[in-house]
Amino acid sequence: MTNSVRVAIESVLFLGGDTDATRAFFNLVMDRLHEGSDSGQTVSFVPSVDAPTPPSGCWVPCFGSTDKNASAGRALEFGADLVANLALGGRDLSMYSAPDGALFVLADLIDPKPQPQTLGQVAFVDLYTPRAKEAADYYANALSCRVIHELKPTPGDYRFLAWGDEPVAGVVDMLDVLPESVPPHWIPYWRVLDLEGEVARLSDFGARVRVPVTESALGPFALLADPFGVTFGLQTPLSDNLLVEHAKSRS
Repeated sequence: MTNSVRVAIESVLFLGGDTDATRAFFNLVMDRLHEGSDSGQTVSFVPSVDAPTPPSGCWVPCFGSTDKNASAGRALEFGADLVANLALGGRDLSMYSAPDGALFVLADLIDPKPQPQTLGQVAFVDLYTPRAKEAADYYANALSCRVIHELKPTPGDYRFLAWGDEPVAGVVDMLDVLPESVPPHWIPYWRVLDLEGEVARLSDFGARVRVPVTESALGPFALLADPFGVTFGLQTPLSDNLLVEHAKSRS
């Protein structure tokens, strides 16, 4: 579903873990990617809050809303629990636990206009969960989005959320690719031009390749784990374009 409240992925938080060491690693990741770019930091590192998190930490997406209060009300109405209120970078953020246990943040949307495809920014986020259909329906209701079930070959049964023609987040049926014992979790994707080159460079910094560069219906991607075991992804601007095309074709 959609309405006049616009939501968009703004940034990601890294919650818990060895914050200083993780920050140092991802500064190495982003320093090279941001060369020649005026894009700002798209990752914030915060200590643990009163919510279960893996010892190595986890990613939490921050969704900006043009009406945060309305989005917060819908998040709670459809089954989320408020975990914490945070003040970060002069902004008030509210963190929620969704019905499947995954965490997400709501904030006031800084800029309601669609953002350019800047290299080095977090381009997209995927939720890996064993309750993919229920999770996609939850976020569609909470974030005033619609669900697009991607039937073309993708890694795992795949749905993505769109606000109008703008992609917001993906939802992967985790049981197609991971054991049931793995808790629901988010994976952010950095936008890069040279996938193979960045995989090799980040491997030199201690990252481990979990999924090598792979072609999919939504563009090529790779998944890596940082030196502490937390997964993150890389994709190219082609994925931005394909996601928008798919959203438009299903509108």
